[in-house]
Amino acid sequence: MEQIPIFVINLARRPDRLKRIAEHLDAHGVEWSRVDACDASRVEPEQLDQVIAPSGPLGALGLGDRACTVSHCFAWRSFLNSSARYALFLEDDVYLAADLASLLQNEAWVPPGVHVIKLEKFGAGRSRVLLGPASATLPGTARSLHRMYSRHVGGGAYILSRIGAEMALAECGRMRVPIDHLLFNDTVSPVFHQLRPMILRPAMATQRYYVYNSDIAKYGKAARPKGWRLRLRHLQRGLREVSQAHRQLFALATGRARLLELEWQDVSATEGPLKSDSVAPP
Repeated sequence: MEQIPIFVINLARRPDRLKRIAEHLDAHGVEWSRVDACDASRVEPEQLDQVIAPSGPLGALGLGDRACTVSHCFAWRSFLNSSARYALFLEDDVYLAADLASLLQNEAWVPPGVHVIKLEKFGAGRSRVLLGPASATLPGTARSLHRMYSRHVGGGAYILSRIGAEMALAECGRMRVPIDHLLFNDTVSPVFHQLRPMILRPAMATQRYYVYNSDIAKYGKAARPKGWRLRLRHLQRGLREVSQAHRQLFALATGRARLLELEWQDVSATEGPLKSDSVAPP
């Protein structure tokens, strides 16, 4: 079994971010490769259109969201040009726990048929996610792996199989939601169930603690609709939630899943918990 390689997505005009994550990953003793990100400030609309539509079930999409999705597609193609069976994809503002290297030593722990694994706890607030029972403890960590039965978005850190990357890239040209929703939102993703996403608990990654001036803030979100258009969007989102309710209720009723609190934690297999949601890393 070979080590799982890392692909770091980084804008050419943000060497500060690259320096920070390079030092961070080097301190963990892992090898990585840089992928040049798609720059929302100068991208041609045609390049975006070749991958992701300007609007979809979540409403109109900003240039930043669309360019970010294109950047991840670049990284997936780089992965498929290698001989690796799995790869870890990182955005350059992510913070990763101390046991990262243990997880990446080989892919033997990845369950058959699972094509995407989320390492990240997204956002600063409380997160309750419908998850399947814990698998065996992962090698060199105090974490467990759970099947995702409800959404938890964020694309800062995840592992894809080759089949998963091919499946995601096959959506290029017809994507209508950003990358994290494509991979981890069961209500809008056409490939969520085929990918069979799983997540680490406690999470191994977070984007909370490194506060940069956003590269995509002025490009990131499209104008919010108003009036009846906003009410219609809320209704549509509600209907999409209801469309998955039967699956989720069945999983709850049969004991296949339960609502669990998700937090990120920096842990060591030998030293136990080091840092959690309540403590910022140095």
